[in-house]
Amino acid sequence: MTAWVGGGALSTAAGGLRGVAAIAALTLVPAFEPSIFGAAPGTAPIRVETSAPHMGTLVRIVLYADSRPAGDAAAAAAFARIDDLDARLSDYRDDSEVAALSRAAVGVAVPVSDDLFAVLASSEALARRTDGAFDVTAGRLTHLWRRARRVNAWPDAAVVAEARAAGGFAKVRLDPRRRTATLTAPGLEFDPGGIAKGYAADEALRVLRARGTGAALVAIGGDIVAGDPPPGQLAWTVAIPRLGAASADAAGAAEPHWIALVRAAVSTSGDAEQWMTVDGVRRSHVIDLRSGWPVTGRTATSVVAARGIDADAVSTALGILDAEAGARLLDTVRGPRDSGAHHHGAPPLAARPPGAQALWQRVDATGATVAQHSIHWPAIARPISAITLRGTP
Repeated sequence: MTAWVGGGALSTAAGGLRGVAAIAALTLVPAFEPSIFGAAPGTAPIRVETSAPHMGTLVRIVLYADSRPAGDAAAAAAFARIDDLDARLSDYRDDSEVAALSRAAVGVAVPVSDDLFAVLASSEALARRTDGAFDVTAGRLTHLWRRARRVNAWPDAAVVAEARAAGGFAKVRLDPRRRTATLTAPGLEFDPGGIAKGYAADEALRVLRARGTGAALVAIGGDIVAGDPPPGQLAWTVAIPRLGAASADAAGAAEPHWIALVRAAVSTSGDAEQWMTVDGVRRSHVIDLRSGWPVTGRTATSVVAARGIDADAVSTALGILDAEAGARLLDTVRGPRDSGAHHHGAPPLAARPPGAQALWQRVDATGATVAQHSIHWPAIARPISAITLRGTP
């Protein structure tokens, strides 16, 4: 079973030159969005960095190509793939495929795209392994709380209970041979927001690989998927901000958690940017589907796995499960074959377990930030030099 290492109380400010360097490196990075670093520009092959708004957030791509035109064309193809997936998987769009499935008649087998079926099948498997802590059929509940955050008011408990009872993956029947989904009860609504971005990042990287630009990284908000490492380097270096740290451009910003990533994914879920406070109680946008109510307290969970679809969904589930259940879940998820971290003092590749790895951060009752991580979490020291991913914030 996955072991956890306690990090103790972590200061929200890093002193000395390390803190100053981190501030400079993180200047262009939003409040709790992991920042990504690779090789310096100007090396061969050509480094191409670009960003564009998709899926309700900023999508950033860094890749290495034989020429600038080839890199630009590969990035454009990756963005087009993400845009196509947004049209299929967004529950914010009335014309999306997933919205149409929510409106389907009970008992009718609905043909769905390979993309939607892949997301539904992965979601079903995780719903079963987490006893419903993760479930994309809870859209009626998540949509209720989305509206509650907009008006900053608790919904009535009876309304919450009714919305919670409407969901449940046992109410969806998937047929992998015919690629159909059948709703077996009325009132079901889908919300794939906890898994779609990771899947989209996987697919964008697949497009880049097909175009010969496998040394690439795709970041969709807090979901990052890395391909082959930058030329001349062992891995991509990713900075995960400390929960509760000062803003990136403020003096005294804390040193982030640094990890090495290659041919793997990392995703961070938490309440750093979306929450509501009513009558002095702060509740996250992360909902405990077992109770129907958002979790309380400040937390952030980061997961490293072989695929973005897994890292995205599991990071959401870990924010709800207790430590024992979370450790069991990690052991069922395929971890990275080679994170690159063993080159930086982490355990050798042969000693790495097959499961995913996690970093869990929370703010305790005293206001201090406490962190725990699985024993093979691919931590590294802060790089001597780091180039911030450039793009429009």
